[in-house]
Amino acid sequence: MTRSEKLAPVVKHAEKNEDQALQAVAFSQQQLKMQQSRLQQLIEYKLEYTNRHLEGSAVSYSAVQFQEFNRFLVQLDDTIKRQQQVIKMAESEVDMKRQKWKLTRTRSNAMHKVVDRIFDDEQKQELKMEQKTMDEFSLRLSLKTSL
Repeated sequence: MTRSEKLAPVVKHAEKNEDQALQAVAFSQQQLKMQQSRLQQLIEYKLEYTNRHLEGSAVSYSAVQFQEFNRFLVQLDDTIKRQQQVIKMAESEVDMKRQKWKLTRTRSNAMHKVVDRIFDDEQKQELKMEQKTMDEFSLRLSLKTSL
């Protein structure tokens, strides 16, 4: 078994790690988009809720109703801020996963280059051996014919 054949499982393992890292990036990006969508929904809901209550401004609110309205808006603002923090964490997660994937891709590429170089060296060695064998055969044949 040649050195390049012996290294095939190592290359396969490096490729597997790269694929898993890439899948992790894709999953993190999907989670980020989902969190961004949630934020957008919250913002739209707040706007809709506010507009609905302001359109009815001809209707007078009692002090308790006005306090409830304001309390709910504060809760929505807090929820939006928390969701923005969740998004920042998800963005960090995507960045971290992307860096890990880049590292595994670099390692995988390096392994491929090493194995390719070893394979090329093996091919050159094999060609040299074949050439040497052919030269020896030709020499023997020429010696036999000259006798």
